[in-house]
Amino acid sequence: MSLQVTNVLKGLKFCDRSKRLLDIGSGDGRIVIAAAREGFNSDGIELNTVLVYYSRYSALKNGLKARFFKRDLWKFDCSPYGNIVIFGVEQMMAPLEEKFTRELVRGTKIIACRFPLPNLTPIHTIGSGIDAVWLYEV
Repeated sequence: MSLQVTNVLKGLKFCDRSKRLLDIGSGDGRIVIAAAREGFNSDGIELNTVLVYYSRYSALKNGLKARFFKRDLWKFDCSPYGNIVIFGVEQMMAPLEEKFTRELVRGTKIIACRFPLPNLTPIHTIGSGIDAVWLYEV
């Protein structure tokens, strides 16, 4: 397991397991699957169809009830989720922060990986450099 995934799991210790978790840009599903193993009701959204199917297969193979959807994050409603994980690129973090401000309910936790949200103040920072993750509460 990579250091960055380990840091995300450390950040999840500050999150409420009774609230749903969404991994935006879930890729191969490793965060969603790791969160499901930790007791989170976990979903992932991803644009790449192959990765969505691979992630579904991985969850099934591991006996986990994680869900994966092929969705565009800009059209996806994040409001049902109390925990959000995002591995974003620097250019998307400001528009994503605006989306979160509009959609998320008070108390939602956000774990940003590699790049911080530009205007929110993190409540925790775990790790450093490219493996850093920032935990926010909306």
